[in-house]
Amino acid sequence: MDLKKINSLTKYPSILTYHQLGERGRLNDVLTESRGFAELDDVFVYEKVDGENSRIILLKNDDNEVDYLIGSREELLYAKGDRIGNPYGNIAEFLKPLAEKVIADILLEGDWALTVIYQESYGGKTKASKNYSDRKTQGYRVFDVFSLKKDELYRLLELSQEKIAMWRDHGNQPFYDEIEKKRFIESIDLQSAPLLETIKGSEFPTSLESTYSYLKRFENTQVGIDASGKSEGIIVRTTDRKQIRKIRFEDYERTFRK
Repeated sequence: MDLKKINSLTKYPSILTYHQLGERGRLNDVLTESRGFAELDDVFVYEKVDGENSRIILLKNDDNEVDYLIGSREELLYAKGDRIGNPYGNIAEFLKPLAEKVIADILLEGDWALTVIYQESYGGKTKASKNYSDRKTQGYRVFDVFSLKKDELYRLLELSQEKIAMWRDHGNQPFYDEIEKKRFIESIDLQSAPLLETIKGSEFPTSLESTYSYLKRFENTQVGIDASGKSEGIIVRTTDRKQIRKIRFEDYERTFRK
C-alpha cells in the first residue's frame, strides 16, 4: 500500500475563520465566503483545544485484522511494529497506547477498510501546555472521524497523489455526522473535544462585536488536566459538518486591540 497516498487522503483539511481575515491578521466584519449558518441549522459549539493536530489511521484487511498508522497534520510518524519511526512532537510515543486500545476495542463488523480518528494532542511540550497542565502532562481529545469502504479506498489509491489531494481539498472526505461520531467515540470509550452548547443558526451571532462577546463565554478551558487556563477558542459546525468554522481568541483580541 502506498503510504504517500494514504498520508494525502487522510490529512485533515484546513478550517476557515468565521470572519474574513484582513490586513495584519485582523478580522473584517464580513463572514468568510459571505455565509453564515442557515436559520434552522443546529450549530454545534466545541472547544478548540490548543495542541498538535494528530491522527490514528486504522486499516482493516479481509481477515478482519487491523493495522494502524499514527500521523501529525502533515506526515506519518509511526506504523505498527516500528515500520515508520519519527519522534516529531512526541505525538507517536504518546498515541501508541491509545492506538493499541482502539484496535483492541473497535468493532470489526461493517464494510470498512480505513477509519481515521482525528484528535488534538495537548499539554506535554506543546506551546500552550501551561493552560492545561502544570506538570506538562499530555492528553488528547477526538474531534472528527471518517471511514472508507474497501472499494472506495482502492479506487482512491488508484489515483495519482495530485488527484487524491484535489479530492481531499474539495471536501470529499466522508466525515461522520454528529450522531455517528458520538456513537463511535462512546463505543470505544475515547475522550472527545467538549461540546459546549448547541444552538440554532438563527441565534448565532454574525457581527464581529457580537461574536467576540459570545466567544468570551467560553474563555476558560474545559479540558484542563492539572491546570485550567485559557481556551484557544471554539469550533462551530453543522450536524453534517458541511459548514465548519474556527473562532479564536487571538484573532478577535488582535482585531479589537487599540
